[in-house]
Amino acid sequence: METYLFIALFFIYLLCALLLPQQTQRRIWTSAYIVSFLITAVAIGFIKIYADETLMKVGELNWYYILYVFGSISVVLGFINLWLYKSALLAIFFEKSSDESD
Repeated sequence: METYLFIALFFIYLLCALLLPQQTQRRIWTSAYIVSFLITAVAIGFIKIYADETLMKVGELNWYYILYVFGSISVVLGFINLWLYKSALLAIFFEKSSDESD
């Protein structure tokens, strides 16, 4: 499943690179990253809060625990990166570029 997703995203990226201006590409892929980051954060929160009500507990399987730990680390690092690059992100989404003069 992940392989198909990777291949599909690669082809979508190639199409974007060939057909869209660079500023629009940055907006699309940055938005996709932020949305996936937020979904990951919500999913980890759901696992943590409702661990007793789900089919399996996080601590029951070691590799789920490792996935949970690295997912939590990526959420924290994502917040740090969003904070560090907030001015660049605002520039990507709210500034007009010369590519969009059409």
